[in-house]
Amino acid sequence: MKKILIIILGIAFLSGCSNDDDALNDQIIGKWKLIEVEFYGFGGQGSTDYSHENIIYDFQPNGILKVTGGQNEGYSSGEYNYFFGLDYLGGGMTDPKVLLVRIEDSKWTYNLNKGIMRLGQSYLDGPVLIFERK
Repeated sequence: MKKILIIILGIAFLSGCSNDDDALNDQIIGKWKLIEVEFYGFGGQGSTDYSHENIIYDFQPNGILKVTGGQNEGYSSGEYNYFFGLDYLGGGMTDPKVLLVRIEDSKWTYNLNKGIMRLGQSYLDGPVLIFERK
């Protein structure tokens, strides 16, 4: 009887555990509307407003990003492979891992605050893509 009770409690305990990777992926999966792109570099700073256009970045659970809606400073319409999670930003195994999005071979820092997602390459004097959830 004790063995059965232990087995039942073990199953209940294990079924109550959540997968942190799934919770992390849920942050990015879905449709995001590009609303602005900020630029940083040697020539100064600037931005382009995309809020009146319907440029959608659809991050799918299978690791495919579908971009629709026209030309923008990020990615053209099409499909791209992506990874979301902890990775080495600088490429060195001694560097700390950071939360990022890798689209094809490009790494983007990730920040989500109050429903606004920012994907940035400002660490390379590149753009910052700013989205709101669709």
